[in-house]
Amino acid sequence: MKPHPRIRKTIKWGGAAVTVLLVVAWAGSGWNFAEYWSHTGWRAGVVHGELQVVISSDPPPFQLGGLHFVSDPGEFYFRFDGRFTRRFVWVWIPLWLPILLVLMACVTSWRLDTLARRRARLNLCAKCNYDRTGLAAGAVCPECGARAA
Repeated sequence: MKPHPRIRKTIKWGGAAVTVLLVVAWAGSGWNFAEYWSHTGWRAGVVHGELQVVISSDPPPFQLGGLHFVSDPGEFYFRFDGRFTRRFVWVWIPLWLPILLVLMACVTSWRLDTLARRRARLNLCAKCNYDRTGLAAGAVCPECGARAA
């Protein structure tokens, strides 16, 4: 089953925008970091090229919430790790991993869309690439029986 062209278009352009935002966050996290602290004891942030999530079973001893931007000229490094203790869960995910996954989906959508436009321009069957030159506009493909687009 082929994806609908609107879905492919959404993945194509949405994936490009998300990839650019993730690359900017990844590059910017080498100099600054942003964290979100909740009042319930968890926090998430982008620090040194990785997404860090800390979940606490105990509420924090102080009420600190909101988004924080901190200048940190520290070392830029990568780590894929997780630590689980009785009271805390720490998870570190390198940002290049979601960048790579979103980029792969985006490139695949661009490629499929390019192939579909090429087949339509050259009057080829979308299923088997049979040359449909000389066939009526609504005729089925003599090779595979697929309907014309």
